[in-house]
Amino acid sequence: MYPLGPAALILMPMLVGGLIDHRGIGEQQAGYIAAAEGMGLVVASWVAALWVRRVSWAKVLVAGCVATAALNLVSAVTESYQWLLLVRFLAGFSGGTIFALTVAALGDNRHPDRAFGIAQVVQGALMFFAFAAAPSILVHWTVAGLYVMLAGAALAMLLALPRFPTEGARRIEAETGGGAVADHTALIWAGLVASFLFFASVFGFWAYIERVGQAAGLSLESIGLALGASQFAAIVGAGAAAVASTRFGRAAPLLLALCGQLLVLWLLVGRFSSPVFFVGAGLFQALFVLANSYQLGVISKIDVKGRALVLVTGFQGLGSAVGPGIAALLIDNGSYVRINQASALACLAGIAVFLFIIQRTRHLASPLAHTDVATGH
Repeated sequence: MYPLGPAALILMPMLVGGLIDHRGIGEQQAGYIAAAEGMGLVVASWVAALWVRRVSWAKVLVAGCVATAALNLVSAVTESYQWLLLVRFLAGFSGGTIFALTVAALGDNRHPDRAFGIAQVVQGALMFFAFAAAPSILVHWTVAGLYVMLAGAALAMLLALPRFPTEGARRIEAETGGGAVADHTALIWAGLVASFLFFASVFGFWAYIERVGQAAGLSLESIGLALGASQFAAIVGAGAAAVASTRFGRAAPLLLALCGQLLVLWLLVGRFSSPVFFVGAGLFQALFVLANSYQLGVISKIDVKGRALVLVTGFQGLGSAVGPGIAALLIDNGSYVRINQASALACLAGIAVFLFIIQRTRHLASPLAHTDVATGH
């Protein structure tokens, strides 16, 4: 279930390219559509913080999957830019609802870094096949075919519902009127802001990476294959997080992610070869999912009430929404250099904040009660 919520955002380079090439939508308008979808995820995540520990998760997931499928089918036949903005916002809201629940469930594991790593292995595998199929789908069925594929995935995910917990695990409450929560409120909010910056960095660049490849003179087939392969690299990054868990701490993996992503943003500027694009896209995705697993683990450690993780998805969604919108404004006569520069600065700032949080909370224990997974009991 985890890959479904952000699937369209991850596939956004191909969707943006398809909207530009097949619907006659301008580059900046396509970026705003991507931003609208991200904003829908943001709103859904913030609303979910109010109900995520109070309602049946299974019922909400059924409604979310059906709504996501319907909205993607509507997107497949909608030509108007204004209507697409609305429909993709609603699709982001339904996907964000699903994403909030899956993140809450994964965060209820006693080893959240490992749980998120495993989830992102599954996400990487599914998105690999999506990117591999996308060029052929665009050629034969245009961008409408991609939306139909997303609708089919939403309906297929209903098969996972029987194994999904109906509610979350119990967490240890603060002993003195929520004092522990108050003690770390500032750090939690710092983490939320850092998540926003990191996702703005990643998705601002990722939304236009297909255009960056085309500007460098690469073919659509090479770009699609590289982006598909990047999802396999994401599997490797997520698998590394799942296997390593906290064996090497959380600071070292985040520093590795920072250095690697800055390297990619430096390499993919101007003219470059297909091998450089392959390596750059793969490294970018692998380090993104690696860093995301550890960032979620950091928040889970200081999340006594079990609601901050849901808010994280909202701030991540806000970053994924704002990032493409800002990136659209930074395009300069077909040059994408300023997008790379802004992404580098946001990545540096976001990970630096998480390193600070890790240093301040290194002696804290897990807030979970004595359960291994979210069982609903």
